[in-house]
Amino acid sequence: MIEEPQSPSLSRRRNAAWQYQFINRCRGCRANSDALDPVLTMSPMPLAGLFCDTQEEAQTAPRFPLSWLYCCRCGLVQVGEDVADGDLFEKYHYASSSVPTLVRHFEGYAASLTARYGESSPIRLLEIGCNDGVLLRQLPAGWKLAGADPSDVARNAAALAGERYDLAPRAFTPALVEEMRWTESWDVVTGSNCLAHISNLEEVFVGVFMALKPAGWFWLEVHDLAALLKGTQWDTIYHEHKAEWSESSLKHCLEKVGFELREVQRLPLHGGILRCCFQKTKTAKNPQPAEHRSLKKDLAKLREAYAHRRQISAVQELMEAQERGLPIAAYGASGRASVYLNQMPNLHFSYIVDDAPLRKNRFIPGAATPILDRSILRQKPPAKVLITAWNCREDIVKKNPAFLGQWLTAFPII
Repeated sequence: MIEEPQSPSLSRRRNAAWQYQFINRCRGCRANSDALDPVLTMSPMPLAGLFCDTQEEAQTAPRFPLSWLYCCRCGLVQVGEDVADGDLFEKYHYASSSVPTLVRHFEGYAASLTARYGESSPIRLLEIGCNDGVLLRQLPAGWKLAGADPSDVARNAAALAGERYDLAPRAFTPALVEEMRWTESWDVVTGSNCLAHISNLEEVFVGVFMALKPAGWFWLEVHDLAALLKGTQWDTIYHEHKAEWSESSLKHCLEKVGFELREVQRLPLHGGILRCCFQKTKTAKNPQPAEHRSLKKDLAKLREAYAHRRQISAVQELMEAQERGLPIAAYGASGRASVYLNQMPNLHFSYIVDDAPLRKNRFIPGAATPILDRSILRQKPPAKVLITAWNCREDIVKKNPAFLGQWLTAFPII
């Protein structure tokens, strides 16, 4: 059992080989540690995205403490334990184009951007964290397109895309902007759900400000903290998700750099995201500290939901089936699934279904549950299936009409 770190320095001394540190500054506004209030501590977790090649590797995957902190200065909620990026993304088994829900989302996003800026306009657009190019490939051929992403997935996809877009296979920083001679070169910069994976967010915001032309546009999509708290989605808390944003925390951190908020959309993807548009302005602001009284109440409800996670009806049904010797399974080997299976070790799933090529025939870290394609539902049908990718429930049920057992979800669909 891994001990909860007693202090930042102590955690570094005891677990230096694990390459994590307890943060001493807010990732968003860089406030000191005295502005960071602890709000939730979960059981130690392996890295949720570390889908393992063998069962033994999964069983012996290192576990890290996992806690959530709230910044009283800007309102950002974030994981206290910062795992080195090299460890997080050394084996990154996530390709956006393998998820039908994501493909549809980015088709709509590309259409929206095209309608806004014009298909024939000579727009220059840079995407941070472009993954396998699922957005860039759908934007107008007449636009100048580029992406920045250090993952193997991004490099392989860019090679296959030919000259459709350029790729800088590096993390996005001000140094990269200077190196690539991108200063004031881009009309639009976008980033979709990449901010959750970055330790020094202020550095990224400064880099975006540098890269944009005067009055340029910064579009970003992030998990919606309000939706997460409303649905008590504790399964979305893991080390790769370093930060969770509210509209006010984004506004606070970006106004500080020199952006003005122009538009906010709330979308259902991933259980709730914010799509925000900021415009580069001439002067930075010194925003006031966040108002956090109501948010603290919502965080308390999430903490209570996590504490009582074994008492909900779906878990009781699964436990009853398990005690009767009936097989149970899960569906959707996402990061959420890694969290759920490791935080609920009393549930023993025969397998978890997922058709994504980068995950299939691997194992969930920690829990060591095998990841198999959906043909297993016919070959070895379980009595009950827990949809761990519950935000994709409709798609999952539709494409498995032959399954006659019971579908369950552990979180409310909002």
